[in-house]
Amino acid sequence: MSRQQNDYNVIPSRGSGAVGVKKNNKTLKVFGVVAGVIITLLVLIAVTLVILMYKGQKDALGANRSAMGGIVVPAETNASVEDDPEDTNTYIYYNDKKYMYNDKITTIMFAGIDKHDDQMTGEFGTYGQADCIIVCALDTETGKYKMMAVSRDSMVDVDQYDSKGNFVKTNKEQICLAHAYVDGKEGSAENLKRSVSRLLFGIPVNSYAVIDLDALGILNDDVGGVRVTVNEDLTARDPSLYEGADVVLNAQQAETFVRYREMYGDGSMNDRRMERQKIYLDSFIKQTMALTKKDIKTPIKMYNDAKDYMTTDIDVSRITYYASIFLKSGFSADKNFIKVPGKATLGEKYAEYNVDNKKLFDIILDMYYVEVE
Repeated sequence: MSRQQNDYNVIPSRGSGAVGVKKNNKTLKVFGVVAGVIITLLVLIAVTLVILMYKGQKDALGANRSAMGGIVVPAETNASVEDDPEDTNTYIYYNDKKYMYNDKITTIMFAGIDKHDDQMTGEFGTYGQADCIIVCALDTETGKYKMMAVSRDSMVDVDQYDSKGNFVKTNKEQICLAHAYVDGKEGSAENLKRSVSRLLFGIPVNSYAVIDLDALGILNDDVGGVRVTVNEDLTARDPSLYEGADVVLNAQQAETFVRYREMYGDGSMNDRRMERQKIYLDSFIKQTMALTKKDIKTPIKMYNDAKDYMTTDIDVSRITYYASIFLKSGFSADKNFIKVPGKATLGEKYAEYNVDNKKLFDIILDMYYVEVE
């Protein structure tokens, strides 16, 4: 056996220099340092995620407790709201049943804004209208959620502001106009949020993400194109979008599918567009969730891609928190997606969607309240 072999296989005698032992010890030390660094990084990542999720939970639920008694029941329901001084809770009494607000539910408002730079003149009401409004009620304990589509034409109280941001008046008009006032940024988003909360009888909107619909193509491409089955004939805009077609939408097709509506008829054209938006959102979320299960950083990447087109109070901590909850359950548009009930009509000039408050109140009770004895 050669000396070279002895260096690595035989314990040398005293005074031989212990060459093999030194090499082995050096290798073990390097391996130990690397392993220690990896373990430390994993621990830091885990701790960071815990901190982000804790902060995200605190932010996501922050407005609930103070708003529990703020619901305004519609007169046509004959429901009543009463405070209980013994347990400091507020209860709703309706149809001989008692309900308590579930403060573990957080509400997220998503809105797509149709705006063009040449139209944003800074004048009264020119900051872009909310063409798509989705309200998500997420139970942070169970991971279950429901999404509710709000018609852009829903008639609700909207605060109007002048071009300097001064309050002018509150007027009942299409909810899409709430974003058109104030500043086109945080002020407009907050104004839309107020009107959405009014539509929901005072349920607090905890978070919002308002995005320019020009970003739709970017997010569409982030998931590799959204696959849909076209539910109506759109060949006037794209020959491949015929009724029944199974299509993986590119960026331009996604914009057509989600945004297009004909400006005539009995006021129901937006209802048909909302149905397409539901189909698109269903597929988009499923594909996003599938990618997120493979890579938890997917929502953050999409957030970074869209942030230049977006106004939101959702930071990385809330994104991390929401992503961890959404992954607890699957998504189905038919099961989890509902529409604010009402009827579309033509007003004197524009389409109007008159909400059925009694039916909506039943939905709100189901989404946000639990029955108690």
